[in-house]
Amino acid sequence: MATAKVAVAASQLSTKLSHEVIIGDALLSDAAAIALIGANTFTATFGFSVPPNDLAEFLATTYSAEAVEAEILNAQQTNTSTFVARDESGEILGFVQLVRGLSDPSLTGDASTHAELRRLYVSTSAHGRGIGSKLIAAVESKAKAEGFKTLWLTVWEENPNAQRLYQRLGYVKVGETDFATGGCVQTDYVYAKTSW
Repeated sequence: MATAKVAVAASQLSTKLSHEVIIGDALLSDAAAIALIGANTFTATFGFSVPPNDLAEFLATTYSAEAVEAEILNAQQTNTSTFVARDESGEILGFVQLVRGLSDPSLTGDASTHAELRRLYVSTSAHGRGIGSKLIAAVESKAKAEGFKTLWLTVWEENPNAQRLYQRLGYVKVGETDFATGGCVQTDYVYAKTSW
């Protein structure tokens, strides 16, 4: 009987370990995986609301492997850090960016103390594992270490799941802004967090 309990406990431990997620800096070699997750997630979430030609152009300029490689290579010039979530085998499950030096008119306080949390995307196969929250925590930690006082983001007005996640993590809606995908202009909500 004790052997069976040990076997079950070992099995449960093995299952836990197989779901380990490691957050780290994006590498140039991660560009293709990041591009794929970005393109697939953007298309699944927003694709139905954007004309096909605008969607294709946006994906080509934003979520091609070449575009992501350029972002990673030019990170210092653009003041952008890209973080990835990896499983124990090294597979990329999601990514997020911290962008310094940007603000929004709906934010209060000194704009130099604002940083943007941008492009939180998690592979649909990895939803429900807390990966989005872990990626956000990595951005918050980096922003805090660098002395930023306000972390802000935008989220599509018709994406209630993302809005609930941000609200649960302490972000508050402070305004609205336009988001253009080619000729298609939609409304995004601006959320901000001033203490974390």
